[in-house]
Amino acid sequence: MVGTIRFNNLEEKLSHLQSLINIPSINPKSYSSDGEYYRLDFISHESFGLGFVEEVISEGEVKVFFSSGERILRQKSFISQRVV
Repeated sequence: MVGTIRFNNLEEKLSHLQSLINIPSINPKSYSSDGEYYRLDFISHESFGLGFVEEVISEGEVKVFFSSGERILRQKSFISQRVV
């Protein structure tokens, strides 16, 4: 897909996360299972810390990349995917 950001390896994911953390004007969304999240959203999770939505898996799940690794987070509300 043209215009889609892709990460080829762990180092690229870590670099993207670090760039989000280092830009003071980018504030993470506080994670809530009731929230609506899109691909590449920068989030803050109570247990896992800062991360970004790597993939919207389904209407009820997102894969989020944290520095400690990827996590699948379940959602109660509808989740959609936007092209970046």
